[in-house]
Amino acid sequence: MSAKVDGVLLQCTFVTAQTYQANGQTTMQLSGNKGITSGFSLLISDFKGVGTYDLSESNVAMYIPNYTSGLQDTYIGTSGGTIKVTSYLANKYVKGTFEFNGQNTITSATKTINGGQFTINLEPAKIPESNNSTNNLNAKVDGIATGFTGEATLVTSPFGKSLIITTVNGDKRLVISINGYNGAGTYDIAKDGTGVYMKDQSQTGSFYAETGTLVVTSDATKLKGTFFFNGPNQDGTINTSVNITEGTFDLPLGKL
Repeated sequence: MSAKVDGVLLQCTFVTAQTYQANGQTTMQLSGNKGITSGFSLLISDFKGVGTYDLSESNVAMYIPNYTSGLQDTYIGTSGGTIKVTSYLANKYVKGTFEFNGQNTITSATKTINGGQFTINLEPAKIPESNNSTNNLNAKVDGIATGFTGEATLVTSPFGKSLIITTVNGDKRLVISINGYNGAGTYDIAKDGTGVYMKDQSQTGSFYAETGTLVVTSDATKLKGTFFFNGPNQDGTINTSVNITEGTFDLPLGKL
């Protein structure tokens, strides 16, 4: 996924597409990120495959310059733009273009996004699982001991500090973010940020924390602590949940 933002090209390095079923309609969300900093999010309600979707209150496009700032630094388009799906094969791929004028709801500043394009593979890629010797985050996933390898990043912006923990193990992902991070201490994952467990890269493989706690015991040179959380499948039509317990981590800590 890529597009020009006020004439400057933003090329995303990670893209995802997910679908949700609700009220008899299919909603598709397309996302592209450049690292952990910036990216685009496209939401199509009542998705029907190939076609042109005009932006509205239900079809929304967003440009996010800084994910750690949330909506305070997000440019949203709900009119005067389009998302065009030019090619689509269920569970295989989706391709298309997009353009919109985004406005920041807090400052009223605007940005022009044009020349947008996306090609997203909908087939989950099988990735080898990590070696136990490299695991630096461990937890029980529904009672099964599972190790992950990753890092923590502390991002400082005009809106404060955010902590982001990103770990992987083959197809699995475990990500925790805390907004308003204030050093070692106890944080409510659901209220102060987000917790996500992805059992695979399918469109129904993600679970979001509904309750949970992160305890940071040290953030001097490495990030150390414990955590747990549980939450439902992101697809509300699937009545499943995940329970993450006995989480521990000893991660390299980077700062931006």
